[in-house]
Amino acid sequence: MQKIKLRFNEGHIDAFNTPGILNLMFLDLTNLCNLRCLYCFNRHKLNRAPSHIGLGLLEKILKSPVTRNVKNWFLSGGEPLCYPHLDEALEMFREYGHRPKIATNGILLKPAVVDKWVALDVQSVQFSFDTLKPSVFREVNAGREKDHHVIVENLKYAIRSPLRVVASSVLTADNKNEISDVMRFCYELGIDSYTLYPDVPAEKAVMRLAVPIPEQWKLFDDLFQDYYDLKSAGLIDLTIPCFQFSDVYPKWKDKLTIRLHPCGAGVFNLKITSEGKVSACICQDAPEFIVGDLGESDIDDIWNSRPIREFRSLSEKIPECRDCPHRVTCRGGCRNEAFVVGSQGILSSDPHCEYVRKRGLMPQTARGHLS
Repeated sequence: MQKIKLRFNEGHIDAFNTPGILNLMFLDLTNLCNLRCLYCFNRHKLNRAPSHIGLGLLEKILKSPVTRNVKNWFLSGGEPLCYPHLDEALEMFREYGHRPKIATNGILLKPAVVDKWVALDVQSVQFSFDTLKPSVFREVNAGREKDHHVIVENLKYAIRSPLRVVASSVLTADNKNEISDVMRFCYELGIDSYTLYPDVPAEKAVMRLAVPIPEQWKLFDDLFQDYYDLKSAGLIDLTIPCFQFSDVYPKWKDKLTIRLHPCGAGVFNLKITSEGKVSACICQDAPEFIVGDLGESDIDDIWNSRPIREFRSLSEKIPECRDCPHRVTCRGGCRNEAFVVGSQGILSSDPHCEYVRKRGLMPQTARGHLS
């Protein structure tokens, strides 16, 4: 998933992961949720019959030799607080020596739940926080306006707890003009970091929410300026294809520490859906992204299977990527965004790379046969 993570706590940074070593596991614990966010990558599943990762399946995942050294476990959904076995699952993580991170919309995260998570060794909580405006919350997240106030109050309590607290927003046409205000609000509350997800993921039906790439880069420039005003020695972890060729990067690379990360889909991260399917991409459960089924195999076999090896080598089949000298590290950019936006399905060119190439922003040495 593409992201811009603005750090407020110097001790909290993303590690550079080693390709081929599984280090991030995303578990969609349930398809149940108390909101209906228009951009949600699991939105198509929210009205289906309930599905949950069973405790037996969870233990199978945790027992796997290939997951033994995974440092980052992200619990999502749906809404994890709608998962009927959450307390038992957190106990199991503690028994196996893991401290998970939990993503939540925050409505159900009452103070008593925060205190329980602290006792169960939860490492951090990520609040989905897209807007300062209850009216926008109603439109984009399909929530009640009064619940927006509940989220803010629960966020404030969590910040006062020992949990590491982060917040994130998905950039949409409806909140684009307040992103810097949201970031500043979170900073003033005392969160550890703020993450902006710049693409509306997973399905064409919500592309009206997407902000065009040129407008995105102008917004990033403004956001970096506002961040710099708050943290002149700030650090940003960023995962956006070809960002180093934008006009934003050279402007800020010597003022802020900008760490560029490639997509980890199938290379150092996996997602387990609430049905037990294994996806290379955390945003997708389309068949093109599914590399296994835990009802039929275990993680160890899937991690070394032919389907995942084929997924890892997709960039070799993308015409625009074949001769690019950045292909080995870029790996074809974001397959989710290319899949949703492009005309060639999973073999489409990443839109950010396409934008850079067509405008001649990529240096001559980086254009390969596309120059």
